[in-house]
Amino acid sequence: MKKRRRSQLKQVVDKPFYFKIDKKIKKLASTQQLQSKKSERLFLALIFEDQSYVIIDQSGHPTEYSPAEYTYQEGISRSQWRLLNEAPIEFSQWINGKEEVPVLIEEKRSGKELVNCWVGLPEERFLRYKKWATPSGYLCGTYAAAVLLAYYQDYRKEWMLPLEIRKKNTSNSMALTKALRSQIQPLGLPTIPFQVSTGISSFLKKNGNHERARATLLGSWQRATKRIREGKPVMIGILKVLGSTYGNHWVTAYAYFETETGERYYKVHDNWGDYHKVIPASWSNGTVSLP
Repeated sequence: MKKRRRSQLKQVVDKPFYFKIDKKIKKLASTQQLQSKKSERLFLALIFEDQSYVIIDQSGHPTEYSPAEYTYQEGISRSQWRLLNEAPIEFSQWINGKEEVPVLIEEKRSGKELVNCWVGLPEERFLRYKKWATPSGYLCGTYAAAVLLAYYQDYRKEWMLPLEIRKKNTSNSMALTKALRSQIQPLGLPTIPFQVSTGISSFLKKNGNHERARATLLGSWQRATKRIREGKPVMIGILKVLGSTYGNHWVTAYAYFETETGERYYKVHDNWGDYHKVIPASWSNGTVSLP
C-alpha cells in the first residue's frame, strides 16, 4: 500500500472559520490532528491561509504558535509529532470560545504573556546554518549577525544580500562572515550591542541597502519577544555574570516560552553548532534586530 504524503493528511475546512490571532483576524484553511510521540497526547494544528499555524491541546490551550507565513510544513516535520488521519473535526471539542470570532492568541501586552506555549519560528529553518560556528576568539557577534542576515535573505527579503556575498538558501557562510567582520569586528575584539548594530548598518549601506539595525543595551525580553511575534529572529547578548554557560556570547533567538510560574526561555542558534538550543532568558542583556 502506498504511503500517503503528509500534505494529504490535512483536512480542508469547507465552512469559513475565523480566529483572532494577536492583532489580526485569520481565516482557517485546514486542520491536522497530531499525537505527541513522547506523551501520546492528542493535539490539533490549525493552519491558516497564509500557512502560519497554532497547535492547541484538547483543552483548547495553544501550545505552539508560529506567526510567520509558510511555516506549517516545517513546523510539523520534526520527529516529535505523529500525524493522524481521523474523522472530521468538531470544533466544539477543541475550541471553548463562544465569540463569533474566537480569540486564539491574545494580543501581546506589557506584563501579560502567553504562557506554556512556544512562540516563534520553526527550528528547521535554522538547520541550514548549523555549521556556522564561531571559529575562535570573540567573533560570535559576527557569526550571529550572519545568521540573522541570512535568515532575512532566505525567508523575508531576498535582496537583503548581494549575490557575490551570498546566494539565497546556500549553507556557505565564508564570504558573508568575512564581509561582516570587516565592519563589526575588524580587530576581533568583544562587542557590545551598539557596535554590532552599527557594523551591520555599515555593511548594509556599503552594499546599497539603507536599512539600519537597531540595538537595545539593557535586558532583552520586550524587544526580543516583540520581534519574534512579528516572525523575525533577533540577536541576543548573553553574559557570564548572569549565569551564561557560554560566557559572554552572542546568539540568534527565534522562539520563546514562558511558564505559568514566570520562567522564561529562548530557543536559539548558539553559534557553537547547536541550532535549536534552549537557554534561560535570564542570561540575556542587550539585543540587535532588523526592521
